[in-house]
Amino acid sequence: MKTRHLIPLCLAVVLALPGPALAVELDFSGSNIYMKFLAGDRRVASTGAANTPGGSGDTASGTDQGQWTEFELRIKATISRQVEAGVRLQSRSSAGYWTDYGGFGDQDLTPTRANYTKARGAYVLLTPGYRWLDHGLIGASDWGMFDPFTVGKLRYIDRDNVKGFYFKGPVVGGGSWEAARISLPNYLQFNYGQGPACCSTDDSQFNEAVYIGQFKQQLGNARLAVSYQFFNDRQVTPDTAAFDGRGTDTFFKNQVFMLKGDGSVMNGIDLRAAYYHSRSDVDPPAFGEPWGPSPRSSISDGAYKLDADFTALPVPGLTFNLQYFNIAEGYFSNMAARRETDVLLTEGSEAAWYNWGQSIWLGGAATDLQQGPATPLCSVSTGGACLSNPGLAPGANGLIDNSLIDFDESPVESVVGWKGFTVLTRYEIANTPMSLELTHIDYNNNWQNYSPTGSLSNFFALNQDRKTNIYVFKVNHVFQVAGGLETSFKGKLVRDEDTAVATTAADDRETEDNGYAISVGNQLFSHLYGSLSYGQYTRDITLGSVKYENKKDISSLRFSYNLSGFEFGTIAQWIDGRGDPLQTGTQIDLGQYRLKAFAKVIF
Repeated sequence: MKTRHLIPLCLAVVLALPGPALAVELDFSGSNIYMKFLAGDRRVASTGAANTPGGSGDTASGTDQGQWTEFELRIKATISRQVEAGVRLQSRSSAGYWTDYGGFGDQDLTPTRANYTKARGAYVLLTPGYRWLDHGLIGASDWGMFDPFTVGKLRYIDRDNVKGFYFKGPVVGGGSWEAARISLPNYLQFNYGQGPACCSTDDSQFNEAVYIGQFKQQLGNARLAVSYQFFNDRQVTPDTAAFDGRGTDTFFKNQVFMLKGDGSVMNGIDLRAAYYHSRSDVDPPAFGEPWGPSPRSSISDGAYKLDADFTALPVPGLTFNLQYFNIAEGYFSNMAARRETDVLLTEGSEAAWYNWGQSIWLGGAATDLQQGPATPLCSVSTGGACLSNPGLAPGANGLIDNSLIDFDESPVESVVGWKGFTVLTRYEIANTPMSLELTHIDYNNNWQNYSPTGSLSNFFALNQDRKTNIYVFKVNHVFQVAGGLETSFKGKLVRDEDTAVATTAADDRETEDNGYAISVGNQLFSHLYGSLSYGQYTRDITLGSVKYENKKDISSLRFSYNLSGFEFGTIAQWIDGRGDPLQTGTQIDLGQYRLKAFAKVIF
C-alpha cells in the first residue's frame, strides 16, 4: 500500500478514538445568507467605492442598481471548560453583482467584484478560573464593553475588525476591573498612519495600539465607572547604523479620562452624569494641508452630559427626560464610536434632507439620524466655510462612515462641538402614546478668524456664529379594525442659523426645515406585514439676501415577510417635488424612485 493511502487511513482511526483531547463542541448558530436588491431611476451602477469607479458599489451611497449575496459562516468551538475560540468566514457583496456570474465580471480590473471571502472575528476566550481574573480575550471584538466616547463600536459591517487583548476580573465589593490593548487601525492614526507629515511612510504604524483601563463599582443605589486610555504614535528614528537596530520617537499622544455614574435618588427619579477629558499632544506640530483625523497641534478639552428621568409624576402616563450636553470642540478620542451608538437624547437633524444636493439622495434618509462622538472633518474654502457640510446638517460628515450606508439606514452626525439641552415629554392617554421634543443646540466652535493652521482647522469652519432649534411631535394609535390598524403621525421643525463671518451679511445662512409624515400599517396575514406612509417636507434656505425654496413629497411602501428562520423586507419610495438643490437660483422639478429589498436566512 502506498504511503499516501496510509495517511488518510491513520487520520480516520485517530479521529474515531475517544478521548478528552478531541471532545470539542462546535456551534455554527448565527450563520446566515444575506441577499440585497437595489433598484432606482437614477440608474447609477457604481463599480467603485462610494461614487467612484473601481471599488465597492454595494450601498445606496454609490449606486441604486444591482443584486448581491453575502454569506457568513460563524464557528464557535468550546474546547474545554476554560477555552473557547471562534471565527467568522464572511464574504463581501462589495460590488459583486449577480450579473458578474459569480465573480467573473471585471474582477481583474476591479478585485472587489471577485466575491472574496475573508476570515473575520477570530478570537480565543480564556476563563482560567482564577479569583482575580474572570476571562481574557485575544483577537477580535466589537469593543462595546467600553464607553462610546472613549472606545466604541465601529459600523456593523466592521464590527469585529478591530483586534487586541482584553482582560476582566472582579474587585472587592462587587465591582470589576477591565484592561485592553487595542491595535489601532492605520486610518485612525495620525495622518492616517503616515507619520507627522502628509503622505510619508512609516513602518512603525503596524505596531501602534490604544491602551485602556476601566473600573466599575456599585455603591448603594449608584453605579460608578472610571477609565483612562492613552495612545502614543511613533515614527522610526533616522539611524545610519545598519546593524544596530532602529529606535522610535513619539510625535503624537492622545489621552482620554472618563468618570460617569448613575443611580436612583428616589422613586421615579433617575440621574446620570458623565464627564470626559481628552488631551492631544503633537510634537513636532503638524504642517501642510489638513490631513487625517487627529488635531493638527496640541489641545486639551472636555465633555460632559447630565440626564434626569422623571417617571413617577402625579399625572398618570406622563414622563419627562431632560438632558444637558456640552462636548467641547477640542474633545478627541481616535477610538470613539463611529456608528451603532446614539449618544444624545435628541432626534437630531431632519433626515429627509440628508445629503441634499446629491441626485441619488433626493429623498434623504428614510431613518432618523443618530448622534455620534467621532470627530468631524471639514473641507475648508478660502472664505473659511466647510464645503463638505455647508450648514445643512450639523456635523454630518467626518469619521462616521456616512459614505457607506443605504438610504434606509441611519446617518450619523458628529456632536463634537455641540452644547445645549433636550427636553423630551412623553404622555399616554386612551392607549395613544405621544411625545414632544424641544432641543436647543449652541456650538463651542462659534468663533471668528480661527487660524487656518490651528489645532482644529481640519475639523470646523474658520468663521461661525451658529445655533439650532429642533421641535418634534409624535403620536401613535392602534385602531381596532382589520385586526389592528397601526397609525402614526410625526411633525418636525428644525431651524438652523449661522451668520458665519460676523462682518459680512452676504454669508449669513438660515435654514428652516418643516415636515410631517403619516403612516398606516397592518398585519396583512400571519406572515406578512405592510405599511404605507406619506410625508411632505419643505426646506427654505436664506443665504445673504437670496432665498432658495425646496419642497418634496415622499410616499413609502414597506413589506416584511417572516417564516421561521427566514426574513424578507422591502422599502420602496417615490419622491416628487420642486426646488433648487444646488442653489443656482433656478427652480427645477425633482423626482426619484428608489427601492431596497433584502432576504436573510439564519441557520
